[in-house]
Amino acid sequence: MGTPGTLSLDDVDLLDHDLFAVREPWDVFELLQREAPVFWHREPPPGRGFWAVTKYEDVLAVLKDSGAFSSEAGGAATIEDMPEDVLAARRNFMETDPPRHSQFRRIFAADFTPRSVKRYEPWLHELVREVIDEVLPREEFDAVHEIAAPIPIRVLARILGLSDEHLPRLIELGDRMLVDTEPDFVGERAFEGERDEDRYLPFGSPDAVELCALGRRYYEDRRAHPREDVLSLIANAELDGCPLSGRDLDNTFAILVVAGNETTRQAIASGLLAFARNPPQWQLLRSDPSLLPSAVEEVLRYAHPVWHFRRTATRDTELRGTAIRAGDKVVVWFAAANRDADVFPDPHSFDITREPNEHATFGRVGPHFCLGAWLARLELKVLLEELLPRVEAFELAGEPQRLRSNFTNGLKRLPLRAQLA
Repeated sequence: MGTPGTLSLDDVDLLDHDLFAVREPWDVFELLQREAPVFWHREPPPGRGFWAVTKYEDVLAVLKDSGAFSSEAGGAATIEDMPEDVLAARRNFMETDPPRHSQFRRIFAADFTPRSVKRYEPWLHELVREVIDEVLPREEFDAVHEIAAPIPIRVLARILGLSDEHLPRLIELGDRMLVDTEPDFVGERAFEGERDEDRYLPFGSPDAVELCALGRRYYEDRRAHPREDVLSLIANAELDGCPLSGRDLDNTFAILVVAGNETTRQAIASGLLAFARNPPQWQLLRSDPSLLPSAVEEVLRYAHPVWHFRRTATRDTELRGTAIRAGDKVVVWFAAANRDADVFPDPHSFDITREPNEHATFGRVGPHFCLGAWLARLELKVLLEELLPRVEAFELAGEPQRLRSNFTNGLKRLPLRAQLA
């Protein structure tokens, strides 16, 4: 990869996980948005290449048209092509198209509406106070592990119906499954790729064996003793008059635990980093708490926790005048869309007063709009509400360390100090 200012399209390699471990490569995305917003990206053999889509309007166009751009045909989270039997074995509800996708979402979507998640707010305030009361007085702390990690997993546990005793292990397993290119999580496997014996497991990860075994125990209990939680709904659900298959149950448990925890954790951590690097924005929010809603939206735009998702063209079509053939892979880069200067003036500036701020973080349009959008917003809002009267300023206590991943945009460590008010 060339240095900033000398980059050419020949330098672009969005498959290079080490690039994303070093920095957020906005210079690369700016080059693509300027010179090739629908860019044919080569892959090493046996890969056949893919279209990299980086402009905001184009990303939304792909997300909106699930008829032309399928999540099911080739999967959504993996750029690499997989045989159909592997896709079928690993397919979760995110990797289905309407009408099946809509049927899946209806099983538990009611528990993630704004009204439903609002009922957790008083409890969430107690949880956040418990977390920050322990952490803030320390001379320094790792905000990823000590603030960002314990909040989303505890919230998810409350909604799903998970036992607190399992949560630390679920965080560990989720990290290993979702960010299997990070050597701090999976060792040498980060550089070796998937093993043949794991390819039929959720996320192609050997850690799915333990996670799914735990999920099956929960499902068995919820069938025998249903409760008022999401796992009871899933365990006893039917699609087209038939109970969910064992694979459906495994894949649903995996995606809810893994994605439902990791993404909000990274938004929280990167949001705290943004405030640490932009002290006037924290002071502005402290002086005017009415800016809290727009601050939450700016954190979500600026600290987008997912770099990309994949779609597969189902028919010949075009995007921004570029011909897309049936079967082509189309990869939409969400975080790049959120820094599109044509939509967000001064896009790399962290500005909690930004209006409008119609970011693409949750998908925004189309059938795959993120189920956890309102829950993530609530978690960020409550955390900031609790921190504002307690913290005069955040400052870095060391260099943040990024994840080695071109899928998850986030941090593995964030050393911070808090100047208490």
